Amino acid sequence: MASYKRYKTQEGYRWSVQVGIGKDPMTGKYRYTTRRGFKRKQDAEDAVRDILNQVDEGDFIQTEYVTFEEVYQKWLQEQERKLKISSIMNKKSKFNKHILPNFAKLYIDQITTKDCQRFIDDLAMKMKCFKDYGNQMDLLFRYAKRKKIIKENPMDELVYPAYVDEYSSQEEDQGVEFWERETVNYFLSRTEQEFPYRVYAMFRTLLYTGIRKGELGALLESDVCEKKKELQISKNLVWINGEYLLLRPKTKNSVRTISLDDETFEVLVKLKKLNKQLREDHGNPEIEKFLFPRPSDLKPIRLAHLNERLHFACKKFKLKNIRVHGLRHTHASMLFASGARMKDIQQRLGHARISTTMDIYTHITEDVDGSLSKLLASYLNKETVPSEEDNEV
Repeated sequence: MASYKRYKTQEGYRWSVQVGIGKDPMTGKYRYTTRRGFKRKQDAEDAVRDILNQVDEGDFIQTEYVTFEEVYQKWLQEQERKLKISSIMNKKSKFNKHILPNFAKLYIDQITTKDCQRFIDDLAMKMKCFKDYGNQMDLLFRYAKRKKIIKENPMDELVYPAYVDEYSSQEEDQGVEFWERETVNYFLSRTEQEFPYRVYAMFRTLLYTGIRKGELGALLESDVCEKKKELQISKNLVWINGEYLLLRPKTKNSVRTISLDDETFEVLVKLKKLNKQLREDHGNPEIEKFLFPRPSDLKPIRLAHLNERLHFACKKFKLKNIRVHGLRHTHASMLFASGARMKDIQQRLGHARISTTMDIYTHITEDVDGSLSKLLASYLNKETVPSEEDNEV
C-alpha cells in the first residue's frame, strides 16, 4: 500500500513515501500520491495514516496531477454544505455549460492566467454576463489554493475586457422592460377572451401583484386570505431533476403580505373553485392544493411554461415581447405612476434594498427627463407681473 524510500540531500538523509489512494473514477487507473522531506521514517508512516484516513472519509485531495474537474467536485461538496439548493443549481449550470467543457480534463496546477484570459475573452463575445463565470472560476481557484493544490491563483492576474462596464449597463437597460398602462389593459382583455381562465388569472396576478414567477408557482390556495383579501408570499418554487421543491426566499424581505384589489381577488376566488373541480376530476381532492396547478397532474407549473405562454400571447396579440420578469417591472411602473411611496413599493416587491427599487425607477423614468426639462424651462421663462412687495427695497 505504501512504498518508503530513504534519499540523501545536502542537509542530510530524508524519507519519502508513495501511497496508493484508489482508482481514478475517470480513467480507472490506480492513483498514487507522494510525500517527501521527512527526517524520520516514523514521520512518513504517520503521514500515510493521515492520508489513508482522509481517503476513507472522502476528504483527501491529491496535490499532484489533479484535474480541474476533480477539484470542482470537492469544491462543490463544500459549497453544498453552505448554500441553498437554488444557488448550487446556478453554479452547476455555469460550470456544466461553459467552464467544464474547457477546463475539466486539464491538470489544475498547469492552468495559466493566459488560459483563463483566453476563455473569458471568448465568453465576452458570446454573452453579457461573462464576468459571473469568471467569479465562479475565481472562487474555485481560491479553494484550490487554500487546500494547497496550487500555489498561485491564475485569476489574480486576469484582466476583464475593457468594455465590461458598457456591457453591464446595456444588460441593465434591456433588463428593465415594461408595458404602458394601455398595453396592460389590452393584453388582459384579450387574454381573458381568448385563453383558458387559468392563464388569464396567472397573468393578472403577476401584473397586479408584481410577484416573481417562482413565488407565483409556489402559491397554495391557503395563501389567499379571503377575509382580508391578501396574498401571503413565503415560498419559492424550484424544479430540480424533474422534482419540485418549495424553498424559503433568499431574504426576509421576500416574505411579505400583498393586498389584492377587488377584481383580482374575485379572479382568484373563482380559480379556487375551478381547482376544486379539477382535483375531483382527478379523483384526488386532498392533493396539495396549489393555486396554479398543472391540469395534467396537479403539480406546480413549470417556470418555463410562464415564459412560453407569455411569448405566444405577445406574438398572437402583436405586442412588444417581454419576459415574465418584465411584468414585475410593469407592476412597479404602475405603482410609480400612481404616486406610491418608494418605501411601500420596495416592501410590496420584496426588495432587500431600496436601491434596487430606485434603480428600476431610474430606468423607467429616463424617457420623461426631456419633457421635465422643457416643463421647467417653460415655467421659468413665463412672463409674470411683479407684485408690489417685489418692488419694495
